[in-house]
Amino acid sequence: MLKNRRMKKLAGWMGSGILALSMAFGCAAQAEDGTDLTVQGDVIEVEKYGHAVLDITVEDFLEAGFALGDIVTVEAGSYSGDMPFFNGYYVDRGEYMLRAYPGYENIAVCINYGNFAETAGIGEGDPVTVTLKEKAGALDLQEINNLEYSKVRKDYDSDEIFANFRPVTVGRIGEGKLYRSASPVDDAFNRASYAYALMEPLGVNGIMNLADTEEELTERFEAEDFKSDAYRELYEAGGVIALGLPADFSSEEFQEGIVKGLTFLSELDPPYLVHCTEGKDRAGYASMMLEALLGADIDEITEDYMQSFVNYYKVEPDTHKYELIIEKNLMEMLKEVTGSDTPEEEDLQEAAEQYLIGCGMEEEAIERLQEKLSGESAENEEESGSAA
Repeated sequence: MLKNRRMKKLAGWMGSGILALSMAFGCAAQAEDGTDLTVQGDVIEVEKYGHAVLDITVEDFLEAGFALGDIVTVEAGSYSGDMPFFNGYYVDRGEYMLRAYPGYENIAVCINYGNFAETAGIGEGDPVTVTLKEKAGALDLQEINNLEYSKVRKDYDSDEIFANFRPVTVGRIGEGKLYRSASPVDDAFNRASYAYALMEPLGVNGIMNLADTEEELTERFEAEDFKSDAYRELYEAGGVIALGLPADFSSEEFQEGIVKGLTFLSELDPPYLVHCTEGKDRAGYASMMLEALLGADIDEITEDYMQSFVNYYKVEPDTHKYELIIEKNLMEMLKEVTGSDTPEEEDLQEAAEQYLIGCGMEEEAIERLQEKLSGESAENEEESGSAA
């Protein structure tokens, strides 16, 4: 079985990376001239999720002698501790990292699925000191997880791959009922026009926008270069819900938002579109939930979830990186939903139903959504099950 083979691989592969991050380090590392390598900056922005952006550009930080995969010591407000310097969120939930995210000019101090500014008690204008602790101390994890993609259409084989746009038909989800994609309205990664062009002829009747708030979506509509007219018209007709969800899928805000969004879809007829900004993380969670509700097994859910990483990063199946993404992302989501450390052994449909009910979703809304996505009534499903 795929799932059993996956778990065995990860057990062997994770050891060296975890060890690298859990070691106790000695004195601060030094620059080439023998001096301690330290820089100090001020917080210039606290992002929506609590990441503290410093007035130090990534370029300047690298020129100072730091490199991706280093371990650094950060002192900020009431916080002092060691963390890796990565260009992606490669640490586990609740762990700290210094970020040099592609497309962002400055470095930032972050907690993965947490709020660093709140934890450290800092805000704009407060000083932060970064000192090199160990050169290349987390380089293995940086190299394994490094995920960068092009924002240029010609670097991809099709519009669908570039926009991460695809139908979802696993489990009992019927053809033409559910689609997922990058944002058709936020062009931060040059994909909006392509996602919109793929969506527009499908007659989508309900959109679950997990990334934008109502205010942000309204601002997009008012921009001079906004071109997704059918999206705006659907929004004005009550066919779009703007949830503006955080990245932390275990947070109460996220759980309430998922229930709100799925309930919203249940009151409309398909086709539905689910999207966030890139269509892989928050949209990946929502798609996973819908797939589980419609009886998809763990291998079907995994293949669809990982298609986003194949599309964007060309991550190959059966590789270390592919399996690690599954373990650190999808399996954590499924553990949250099932309440089990071995979600592959659970009845995912039942677990998803009970999880959503526990988060406040009405059973009638769940049944209505299942019926609309499958095209079968609950009575027909029961009769089909009895006949089998």
